[in-house]
Amino acid sequence: MNIEKRVKKTFSDLFPLNRSLTGSGVIKTLQYIKKNFLPNAKIKSLISGTKVYDWQIPEEWDLFDAYVTNKDGEKIIDYKKNNLHVVSYSTSVNKIVEKEELLQHLHTLPNFPDRTPYRTSYYKKNWGFCCTQKLVKSKKFKGPFHVFIDSKHNKKGKLNWLECIKHGSKKDEILISTYCCHPSLANDNLSGLTLASFLFEYLKSLNTKYTYRLVVVPETIGSIAFLSQANTKKIKGGMILSCVAGPDKISIKEGFDKNHFINEAAHLAIKNCVGDKYTIYPFVPDGSDERQYSTPGFRIVTPSIHKSKYYEYDQYHTSADNLNYISPKALCETLRIHKEWI
Repeated sequence: MNIEKRVKKTFSDLFPLNRSLTGSGVIKTLQYIKKNFLPNAKIKSLISGTKVYDWQIPEEWDLFDAYVTNKDGEKIIDYKKNNLHVVSYSTSVNKIVEKEELLQHLHTLPNFPDRTPYRTSYYKKNWGFCCTQKLVKSKKFKGPFHVFIDSKHNKKGKLNWLECIKHGSKKDEILISTYCCHPSLANDNLSGLTLASFLFEYLKSLNTKYTYRLVVVPETIGSIAFLSQANTKKIKGGMILSCVAGPDKISIKEGFDKNHFINEAAHLAIKNCVGDKYTIYPFVPDGSDERQYSTPGFRIVTPSIHKSKYYEYDQYHTSADNLNYISPKALCETLRIHKEWI
């Protein structure tokens, strides 16, 4: 099977899984990467409630079913048709509500009436649904409504992440980091997972000067958990893999130190592959896990190379960021640049 076909299969296999900060969707994703790409990888964990610096590992969350039925008993919102229909970390609910109450727990995108948004409530217990504005304006949206969410918050659960090491001639490390906490969002999350798997599979076949460490973590809390356990003095630089298979031209978000060798190498790699026709975004302390790695306690320079960067495409964090938005060809282009970078 050629690489584009393998990429397409990985997209297809991982897209349906309901990933969040914790839970079975994350575990299945990490097990898939370990089984199909990196058998020597280790799945690590911390117990819910564990303090990591000034954060705390959240309760483990799993979702089993969720839907909304209208006055006629018709399912108008159904989690089993789209993971995005439920606000991530929603508590269980099973009751009849009128339209006014449902709207208080409902998220839509009035500017994009055919799209369902992605929303979370990780650290504040609540329940909610997401749907299209078109549905809310339709004749089907008539109450009273039966709202049902079957979920579980486990105070004795775990937060899981994956690590894999590729030893080089030096003990100094380069960190490769991506995140695994978004449900059914193709460019934002799935593409980074896929690129990480193929890139590290390739890397394992090389003789390298540096030791490389791959981490696949739930965003923010996962990287904080990893940093709490890691010997970061060995890490000399890193790269964030995020939003790497969209239709737009290549871009780079620089690390906080423009003159750092890993930042300069990233620019050289892009120019060697696509010339000067790429977009440069300056470092700001938001976006993805560069926030955590670049914080004053660690100061790890972590640029990221993108193809349709987060915040910069209007499909971002909506149901329009689906498998039709990304392509194996686009991912292979960014894979080639990341190989050149290394």
